[in-house]
Amino acid sequence: MNKKTAAQLLLSTIVVAIFLTIFLKYFNQETKLEKEKASEEISKILKKKSNIIKDIKYFSKDEAGNTYSINAEYGEINEKESNIIFLKNVNATISILNSDDIFIQSDFAKYNNKNYDTNFYENTKIEYSEHKINCRYLDLLFNKNLAILYENIIYSHLQTRLLADRLEIDIITKNSKLSMKDRKEKIKIVYIK
Repeated sequence: MNKKTAAQLLLSTIVVAIFLTIFLKYFNQETKLEKEKASEEISKILKKKSNIIKDIKYFSKDEAGNTYSINAEYGEINEKESNIIFLKNVNATISILNSDDIFIQSDFAKYNNKNYDTNFYENTKIEYSEHKINCRYLDLLFNKNLAILYENIIYSHLQTRLLADRLEIDIITKNSKLSMKDRKEKIKIVYIK
C-alpha cells in the first residue's frame, strides 16, 4: 500500500467517524432547528479535505435483465465495513422488464455494494407510473424483492391519498401491504376532487 492510499484511507476513516458521530447524535431528533444544525455539520465535513467520493454512481443488472442504478452527490465508505457506503443527495432507478421504471429520491442513503440493499432516509420520494409516495424511510431488500417504507407515508394515486405508517411492496409483482404501528389506528384514505 503506497503512502497516498494510506493517507486517503486514514482521512476517510476520520471523516466516517465524524459523520457517524454527527449522524447518531442528530438521528432521533426531528425538529427543524436540529436538522439544520446537522446539515451544517455535514457541510463542514464535506468542505474539509478528505477522501469523500463525489458524483458516485452504481449500476447493477440481474439475470432477468432488470437494472438498478443509484447516483449520489457524495459517498463515503464505512471504515468497518468497506461494502457499506453512506450517500448524500441520492437518486435511484429500478427498471424491471415489461414494467414502468421506479424512481427514488432521498437526502441520504446507506448502500451495500455487495448485495445492493439500500436504506434511504429523510425526505424519501418514490414515483412509479402515476403512483407517488413520500415517506421518511425506504429499505430496498433485493434478495427478497421487497421494498419497505415506513414513517409518515403519504401515498398518492390519481385522486386518492392514503396515509399509513408502513407499506411493503413486492418489487416484481407490485403487490403491496399497508399497515399502522398501532393496530387500533386505521389507515386514512382521502378522496381528492
